[in-house]
Amino acid sequence: MNDKKYFYIMIFSLVLLLVLGVSYAWFNAVIKGNDTAKEQKVVTGNLELAFTDDTEVTLPNAVPGDSYTKTISVKNTGTLDASYSLVWQELTNEITNDELVIEATCKRLNSSNTEEGTCESISQTPIKSNTIKKNISIEPSVTHEYTIKVTFIDTGSLQDYNKKKSFSGKLGIEEYKAPDFATDSWATIIANVKAGNGSDYEVGSTKEVNLGTTYGTHTLRVANTSTPSECNTEGFSQSACGFVLEFADIITTHKMNDTETNVGGWPATSMRTFVNNDIYNVIPSEIKNSIIDTTVVSGHESTSEEENFTSTDKLYLLAPKEIYTDFNEVNDTAKDLTRTLDYYTSIGVTESNYSGAIKKNGTSASDWWLRTPTKFKFFGCFYVIQNDGNYFTDSLSNYNFGVSPAFRIG
Repeated sequence: MNDKKYFYIMIFSLVLLLVLGVSYAWFNAVIKGNDTAKEQKVVTGNLELAFTDDTEVTLPNAVPGDSYTKTISVKNTGTLDASYSLVWQELTNEITNDELVIEATCKRLNSSNTEEGTCESISQTPIKSNTIKKNISIEPSVTHEYTIKVTFIDTGSLQDYNKKKSFSGKLGIEEYKAPDFATDSWATIIANVKAGNGSDYEVGSTKEVNLGTTYGTHTLRVANTSTPSECNTEGFSQSACGFVLEFADIITTHKMNDTETNVGGWPATSMRTFVNNDIYNVIPSEIKNSIIDTTVVSGHESTSEEENFTSTDKLYLLAPKEIYTDFNEVNDTAKDLTRTLDYYTSIGVTESNYSGAIKKNGTSASDWWLRTPTKFKFFGCFYVIQNDGNYFTDSLSNYNFGVSPAFRIG
């Protein structure tokens, strides 16, 4: 058995051909069963299952609104509880507007093959993700019998935009493996996040990333996976919303500005240019290509009377409120326009309990920059996190302190 731990339940093939017409379209469906073996077995890891499916089903000249069904069963023939995922082993779906959907009911059969309640059903969902249902638990000697239904939705309007499109897929299962940020490939992590499963990764988990010969190897940390309601408020910073990765250590040192000024705040700094060019460009391409634009709101300095600053960034520095759960310092005028990252909330970082904000440059704890300018004190200053984890408001912008940015993928 290969490392992917796939076992094919059946081959599920559908060819959709929409031909010229004014008000309707049609397609042919073929659902292939196990022609050579009505029951097949797979043993891998803790997974010991037997699959059975029925004969081939064909549905020629189907029109929108038609559906077809297929029955398969999964039996745990081992002695331990197991978990599996029902997946599309291969998937090509050109049908637009989510008009091809899958759903299923499931009966639970006991060791005597007698129905004994239900198992996890599959709510109607568009066929666009390789994972149909994940982490399905099954006890020894129990059978899950699925009735799978695929429907080409009739919208009640012309569907000519799906003419000559096609769908094909192979249903299968894989042993369920809980997502692990440290060991999953970047391709897997990114796919999970884009599929809306970023919350499966544990907040605070870390993974090394190589930034090349200039900056070397550093550590990325899952800083946030949630998107609470305030994230959808107009004018709210997106820098602590969604799937956020931050560097858990200090990449290098750099000045916030080449001269002693905080005029223009974060958007006007040479630091912003540095992290969105020099640092961004050395991030491995598979990660870099998944980094999304982030609306970043930051406080204003002493020359700006009313307006905070808003920028759109790939990489950005953190703000104090994103670290300290109880932060309420008057020098940050944007403190109410962002939230504390899930990671710092989970470890309880506050203005009096701040060791969780310590970051190291190599082996030594060191000061690192935040994006927030000081409003009511000294001209030319920004916030920094000191080497003990406490913040300091009066660091002159032309000093060299640590660079430890964050970014979002999606």
